[in-house]
Order: sequence, then structure tokens, then C-alpha cells
Amino acid sequence: MAGPHGVGGVHAATGHASDGILRMSDEGENDLPSIDPPSPNAGDAQSNLVEGLIFGGLVRIDDKLHIQPNAASSWQISNGGKTYTFTLRKGLKFGDGTPISADDVVWSFNRAFSPDFASGAADYYLGHIVGGSDVTNKKAKTVKGIKAIGSDKVQITLDQPEAVILYQLAYSVADIVPRHLIEKYGKTWTEHAVGIGPFTVKQWKHGQEIDLAPNPYYWRGQPKLKGVIVEFVQSADTAYNLYRTKAVDVMGAIHFPNNRLGEVKSTPDFHEVAQLFTEYLTPNEHKAPFNNVLVRRAFSYAFDRAALARVLNNRVLPASGILPPGMPGFNPQLKGQVFNPTLAKQLLAQAGYPGGKGLPKITLSVDGGDSDGPTKANLLREYWKQVLGVDVSTPTIEHGAYNDALTARNYQIAFIAWGADYPDPQNFLSLQLQSGTGNNNGDYRNPTFDRLTMQADIMPVNSRERYELYRKAEQIAVNDAAWIVLDWAKADVLIRPSVHGLIVNALGLTAPNWATVTVG
Repeated sequence: MAGPHGVGGVHAATGHASDGILRMSDEGENDLPSIDPPSPNAGDAQSNLVEGLIFGGLVRIDDKLHIQPNAASSWQISNGGKTYTFTLRKGLKFGDGTPISADDVVWSFNRAFSPDFASGAADYYLGHIVGGSDVTNKKAKTVKGIKAIGSDKVQITLDQPEAVILYQLAYSVADIVPRHLIEKYGKTWTEHAVGIGPFTVKQWKHGQEIDLAPNPYYWRGQPKLKGVIVEFVQSADTAYNLYRTKAVDVMGAIHFPNNRLGEVKSTPDFHEVAQLFTEYLTPNEHKAPFNNVLVRRAFSYAFDRAALARVLNNRVLPASGILPPGMPGFNPQLKGQVFNPTLAKQLLAQAGYPGGKGLPKITLSVDGGDSDGPTKANLLREYWKQVLGVDVSTPTIEHGAYNDALTARNYQIAFIAWGADYPDPQNFLSLQLQSGTGNNNGDYRNPTFDRLTMQADIMPVNSRERYELYRKAEQIAVNDAAWIVLDWAKADVLIRPSVHGLIVNALGLTAPNWATVTVG
């Protein structure tokens, strides 16, 4: 990133204090693969950061993590919890002034489920909408369970009651997109993207930044900012230096360099909040030796999570389970795998690999978009060598290629960091570990786990019985080392004191209302 983020970038920033433009760094990538909401390439954290500034759906999650109206001003639930009828906000428009009708919403959903996005997230998050998968699988051209009623009502019908459907409709895959621009520009439409969010795309300088303009038709009021510039910065250290030289006003929304924490912890710029975020290793259960639960458990017992937290300057907590603290249904009594060298050796021997003998070559893949990846990998490698007698290679792979390898299950064991899309156990357990689900990278399968989570998925959202079922399922997955959990993360973000209206919550950087955010 030396080119666009060298002296020129810093120099240009010296006079921007009162120009009304907010500058943010988007750490971990040199460019965004996509900002087209249903695209399989648009689901990473870096893309979501930008998508959330441009697009929106029928409902939204507010800064208190509650569901609020967005494109819809209200909704009614009927048919035993299976039908939702949304009434659109009067006068709703895209960022270029084009009016939005119920037909636009229905078209957006049909497009999201289309075969063009078959490997995307529509079927993953919204798979219980009647007829959605039929469109994805080319059995139908339109989604049977989504229809327009007049010009201002959209009816969505599910095949079963679903506790988290409103949360899922707040996720980016359900965003309303501009049909007129997509039909005009085709695959390059995102260069001119507008939605119902607070900003529109002014210019996308690929490999450098994306410049956003205020949406004058934003239903919550025209933003006070004159614009937002989101800079793509591969290295968190580089982003930190951009902040120090006042080239950006916000950094750390995606990655914060652990080695810099001591320099900023006592400053008014620094914001640290416990996140709904779990980092873990995913073992590929399609390949030996991690298709053996004893091997998975051995590797899990063979390292000290407290030591991992220490090398990360204690900006993470040692994890004992899948659900992070603060998540509804979190179980502080859950028995996870803790550092136990003796047990680790016994388990590996039981699996047929005493002292590591006969074990296939082990490769731990490291995400090139994670500046702390090599540090974590080196610590794990040392523990596994010392405790298990196993030599592990730790190649670093470019972020995009790394995500592709996870999707294709072309790895042996790899790092994944999962931050909540919405505050519910279903987002971690059911969507990640039920048999055959899209994000079940390791292809974990346990019929009892499936039964418990599927039962919980359709119960009233905040019921105690529902959380108990998820807790039982979580314990099963932990016992099976379906995930080898590492840590629960905190969000560490620097926000210049001249910026007003931004906060950091359990889902990361956000604004109670982007229309009121100011800088300078």
C-alpha cells in the first residue's frame, strides 16, 4: 500500500480538518471484491462495512441491537408466525431520487435467490422463505413466498416459524437494490450504487478507496457529512500510521494492530468494547487426520489459550465455548477444552499416532488479511511441537484466495473469525454447524446437534427453553471439537475526537443515526 498511502495520502490530509468529509480505513484488503449485497464475494467484514453505508432492507438493527423499521414503517405477523406483511415507508426513494415500490423489493429478493448468486448467502440466511431454493436451483423463476400487495405492501411467507427472521431480514443479503441501475449498467452497476442507506457511491478507485456522497433522499434526513472516503489498507499497522498522521479519522473497524494498544489505551480516541466475536480453528473433517474426533480433541487440549491472549496483548479473552459473553444464551458454566498436555498426548496416542508418529503432514493455513495471523500460528506451532511432537507448516495465503480455499474445503486446518451478524445463538450454532449448512466449512455432522438446534430455531425468540436447547447443542459441538475455539475478541477502534455521532458496540463500529454524524 506504499503507493496510494504514502506521502501523498498524508500530505493531502493536512487541510481536511473542517472539509466535512469523514475518512475511514478498511483494514485487511487492497480492494473490495464486491459490494453487491447478495454476491458470494460481498460477505466479508471489509465489504459489509461499505455496504452498510449504502444499502438497507425492510428492517434494521439499531445501536442497542434491537430490530427497528427501515424501508418498512410497520409489519404484521400472521399464519402462526409464518407470514410477515410489511408496509413500506411513504415517499421512500433510492439515493438518486427514484421512488421505491413493493415491486422493487420483490425484484431484489428474486435477484438475491437467482442462480447467478447460488453460492451467495440468500439461501443461507433466508432459506425458510417458501420457494427461495426453487429459484436458486432453477425450478422456478420467482420466489413463491414473496409477493407485492399493491404498491406499498410486501408479504413474505416462511415454510416454518423462525425465531430470527427479522434479524436475518436486517442482514445485507436482504437489501433493496436499484433495478433501474442494474439493468442499465449490468455487472458494473456498483460503480454507481445507490440504495436506501445514508450514502451513495461517488467514485470507486479500485485498489485505493471508495468515495461516498450523502444521500439527499435518506429517509432519516440528509446526512450532515459532505462525504465519506473509505480507504483500503492491507496492513493494520499502515492504517494505524495513517491515523497518527491524520490521514484518516477512524481506524480499527476491521483490524487493530495489537502491538499499538499500549500507545493509545489512555487516549480519548480509543474505544474498546467486548464483541460478539469468536475466533477458532476449523478442522477439515473430510481429510485425515482431522476426520478423527480424538485428533481434533488432542490438538485442542495441546495449547494454552491464556498464552494466546497474552501474545495478543490481552485484547482478547481465552475462549471456552462457541458463544461469546454477552450473547443471549451464553453459558458461563460450559466445559470447554483447556490446556492439558497429558490428556492431549493420550488422545493422540488413542487415535493411533503416539508421539505424533504416523501423522500425515499438518498444514495450518493463515489468513493474509489478518495482521496477527503469523503471531498466532507461531504460538500454536510451538505448542503442538512441544506437546504432541508434531511439526506444523503455517503458510500465509492472500485474503481472497484464503476465503476461496475455505469455501472449497481446500485446507487441513485453518483460522476463522466469526462476528455476529445479529445477537442470537442461531447465528453461531445453526448457521455454522448444522449438517450441510453453507458456512459449515469443516463439514461437521452430528444428528443430535442438528435436532436440538432445529428445534430451538423455531421457538419464541427469547424463551428460556430455546436457550437451553442451544446450550446443550453447544456442549456437544465443543466436545466434538467441531470448532477448536481460540478467543473471544474485543473491538478496538480509534475515532478522532472531532468526529461526533459514531459509537462502538458489540457488533462493531456504528452510528445511532448516520444522518447526524459530523466531523470537524
